[in-house]
Amino acid sequence: MKKILYVHGYNGMPEGHSCNLLKAILPEGYSIEGIDYNQDDCAIARKQILEYIKTHDIDLVIGSSLGGFITLTLTGVRRFVINPCCLPSVELPKIDVSQKLIDTYKPFEPLLDHASNEDRNLVRGFFADHDELLGDRYIEFFIQRFGHLERITSGHHLSEKGAKVIAGSLENYFEGKDPN
Repeated sequence: MKKILYVHGYNGMPEGHSCNLLKAILPEGYSIEGIDYNQDDCAIARKQILEYIKTHDIDLVIGSSLGGFITLTLTGVRRFVINPCCLPSVELPKIDVSQKLIDTYKPFEPLLDHASNEDRNLVRGFFADHDELLGDRYIEFFIQRFGHLERITSGHHLSEKGAKVIAGSLENYFEGKDPN
């Protein structure tokens, strides 16, 4: 059984819409669960997520939006990201969060610029074709740093069609088949 950890976005829930959608359509042999983490401090969130991965023998982390950013900062871990918020210091002020919260994420942004070739191979990105929150602005950013990207039919919040593409990518990913 392959165990997947789902990391929700800002103000999301561990067992929210996207996690439950994926749970309902995962192929046989896969399980998924969400994590409740401290989204008000990126360093604490990363520590909580890394500890969970270690203690629960997680095979893959799927992060969405702000959870996608945190997921991208976790080196040495297999990762899927859905509509990742690649620069929280740019995006979070648009939703009127505190500068204190923004300041906890900003120091981790440079980690995305220094992914090793080995680490790049652990990451797959899924970007919605109708993302009303982030649009297409992080597609080139992501391709330059990680390279592995697939467009999905969805908005910022995961659609059933998008979830099916992601679930369908699992076996190829674990078998080392690159879709690009």
